[in-house]
Amino acid sequence: MKLIEKGFFKRNKKIIIIALAIMLLSAVAGCAISSIYVGDDIKGKLTEGMFNVSQNNTGDVRSEDVNVNSIELFVHNITVDLIVIVMGALFSIFSVLITIFNGISIGSIFGVDPTFACVTVLPHAVIEYFAGALALAAAFLITKLEIKAIKNRSIRGTLEESKVELNDLLTFVVIVVVLLAIAAFIEGNVTPLIARSFFGL
Repeated sequence: MKLIEKGFFKRNKKIIIIALAIMLLSAVAGCAISSIYVGDDIKGKLTEGMFNVSQNNTGDVRSEDVNVNSIELFVHNITVDLIVIVMGALFSIFSVLITIFNGISIGSIFGVDPTFACVTVLPHAVIEYFAGALALAAAFLITKLEIKAIKNRSIRGTLEESKVELNDLLTFVVIVVVLLAIAAFIEGNVTPLIARSFFGL
């Protein structure tokens, strides 16, 4: 049996679009809020500071200092996304709140310093936050199954007649894990190289 069954994306199109919309709108909101409320004297200071570090580097700051551990990043991100998925059992309320918080957090960095964000965040964030949106979609699928079970008044009966949905849920989880592994590798190995090259560390 194939992991991605025929019609997977078509069946889950609505919840994927809704999840992506929540993530993107939250990121845009975070960017707009931080851009408006952060003073002009603060905007761009992260980039400026990194360039100053490279120009005034006396040996105390090494390029290796910007290295990060890919495994630790992966464990952290997968923990968050698994929590988002599991919270689907609570009607996805907390799943949505966590996703909104994550979206606002990533967006705020772009609002404060777009250049710094594009260099140090964007290379891996696209994949990482797409995975986060899929985790929210998986939570919505769990909520959908939960509502179905309540209507049927039978958890066992619902599970027996929802084999396609359960396989879709497994597919979501696997895709999220794979995407986060890729994002963690990029963040731990590629992003630092880009940052060093751009900032001259």
